[in-house]
Amino acid sequence: MKVFFKFILASLVLISCIDEVPLMSNDDVPQAIVIHAFVNPDSAMNVNIAKVSNINEPYIWINNANVSFNRNNRDTAILNYISGGNYVSNFQYRNNDSLYLSVDHALYKNVIGIKVPSKVKIRQVDTFSALIGTVGKTRVFRIYFKDSAYNRNFYRIYGIRNLKKYVLDKGGNRIDSTLFSERISLGGNEVPFLRNPYNTYTTKELIFSDETFNGVSAKFEIFETLVKNNSATSVTESIDVYLENISESIYTYLNTRNAHLWQQNSITQLPSRVSGNLGVAYGVFGAYSTDKYRIKF
Repeated sequence: MKVFFKFILASLVLISCIDEVPLMSNDDVPQAIVIHAFVNPDSAMNVNIAKVSNINEPYIWINNANVSFNRNNRDTAILNYISGGNYVSNFQYRNNDSLYLSVDHALYKNVIGIKVPSKVKIRQVDTFSALIGTVGKTRVFRIYFKDSAYNRNFYRIYGIRNLKKYVLDKGGNRIDSTLFSERISLGGNEVPFLRNPYNTYTTKELIFSDETFNGVSAKFEIFETLVKNNSATSVTESIDVYLENISESIYTYLNTRNAHLWQQNSITQLPSRVSGNLGVAYGVFGAYSTDKYRIKF
């Protein structure tokens, strides 16, 4: 009995020594804003702006900023606020234009300039099966495209699998179906992929520069690292291969974001900071061009 009472007393002493860790108060939140602007010449302009908030708070959208774009120091467009922190415009611009984003707000005032990447075109995609040392027998994609020697280019490749999923009755007969899409898990052993060490942090895309093949015809092979075969309940109808020519700001942002997300799940590493090009604001401003090649089965 004495041992039991000693245990109770020790427990009470330990509990009295524990200090609660308070949640971050509003005063501890940085007085800063987050801006994301990924623009494409083939789409309407969209800029998203919000205030930095606690992780346990709702988004604080900013609706009173003055946002505009300027093209080649000549044409200017004012963006209109819609909702959810989104500012939009149908402003027209072209590949290789110089583009300037201006944001004027009490928490941030700056003008950021980028060059819109050149247009990209996938010429052909061949598919075949091959034995990959780290994966086994898998599907390989051989992608052909032409790189422009005029610019230093940065690229992103990813794939979308389009599936038809079936509902079976008790007899195993298909009675209904739905369309479903998913990102493909990708890998690659080509030098441009290996030159970018950040590709080790994700299997959902490959990001690389043209420093090893600038201005010549490019041919790269990528492969699936997790092959999903057809079954009675799921059939692959097509695979869409996407190739994007991205500005350097997006290239750096995606690389550091992938590392940050991977490190969040690691028990041995602290997440590194995601890099942007906005100075005292968080986020990134960049442009990209894209092309899609569909492989039907």
